[in-house]
Amino acid sequence: MKRMLGTVAVLVLFTSACGSEPPNGDTDFTVEQTTATPTPTQATPEAPGSSSDLVIKPGAIGPVNAGITKDEAVATGLFDADVKGVEGCTFELQWKKEFAGVDVLTREDGSIGSLGVTAVGPKTEEGIGVGSTLADVKAAYPELSAVSKAGFDQAGAFLSAGDDYIGFLFGDATPSTIKDSSKVSFIEVTHGKRPELMRSGC
Repeated sequence: MKRMLGTVAVLVLFTSACGSEPPNGDTDFTVEQTTATPTPTQATPEAPGSSSDLVIKPGAIGPVNAGITKDEAVATGLFDADVKGVEGCTFELQWKKEFAGVDVLTREDGSIGSLGVTAVGPKTEEGIGVGSTLADVKAAYPELSAVSKAGFDQAGAFLSAGDDYIGFLFGDATPSTIKDSSKVSFIEVTHGKRPELMRSGC
C-alpha cells in the first residue's frame, strides 16, 4: 500500500509541473501575434466623363450594352429619358450632353436596340474610331468580315463576338469603290442582330 501511495504522489507532482508556471519562475509568456494579410480590393472603374472616355466593344459602348432596358440605361447615369426633340419627336433615351458624337436607338419597349458613334472621340481597345482607315481596321481585326453593302448603298465591314457586333461604315464608298484609305464615318454596335449602319428619322 505504501508503494502505491508513493507512485500516486509522484504522478501528482509530475502533473502539477506540466500545468504550472515554468521551472525558472518566469511568469511572462510571449504570445506571437499574426496580422492577417488584407484581401486586395478591386478598384471601381471611374465613370466616363466625356465621349473620349468611352471604349467601343462588340455590343457595347463604355459601360452600356445594347439590349438593356430603359431603366437599366437610365441607372448608368449616362442618359436622359423622354427628351423632347424637334418636329414633335420624343427620344426615349438620349446620351447626356457631355457625350457628343454618340447616339442611341431604342425599341418600342424603350430598350436599347443599337448604339452609334458619329464623331471622333470613342475608340475601340485597339484604337479604332471614326476617322480610322479601312487599312487600320483590317490591321486591328484580322477576323473582320469582307466589305459588303451597308447603310444607304454604302460599304461596311463587321466584327462579331458571339451575339455582339460592331459595324464600320466608310462614308460614301461602295463595295466597288472602297479603298484601304477610305475612312470610317460611322460605327454601330448591336446585340443579336448585325448592325444595319443606318440612321434616319427622329
